[in-house]
Amino acid sequence: MKYQRMMSERDTAIPYLESLFKLPEISHYISIDEQNYWKYVTTSRNVYFFKAYDDGHLVATIVLGDIQSGNLISGFNRIEVSIDENNIASVRLFEKMGFDFVSKEDELLNYTYEVNREE
Repeated sequence: MKYQRMMSERDTAIPYLESLFKLPEISHYISIDEQNYWKYVTTSRNVYFFKAYDDGHLVATIVLGDIQSGNLISGFNRIEVSIDENNIASVRLFEKMGFDFVSKEDELLNYTYEVNREE
């Protein structure tokens, strides 16, 4: 598996990704603002959009927002994530990081993490 960071809002994979995001089985869980999303993920500080390739084929995307700076956490006391039930590696990772399973919707497993803020 090879990973490539998307660096430009003119990335050649964007039309393909937009067509995937419009599929009913995906758009049910993900919606993007096509006017602004690609600029956001390619120019925002501490936001990283990666494309994952297997044998030269785009097979996944990963969006990471760096919360280590504390900016995201201020004002929030809970982080919620939804993970495809077939994505065992992600399920294990989030459980290892202290996220608690709370519910299942279709094939998505919902987890929360309570942020302990000392004020």
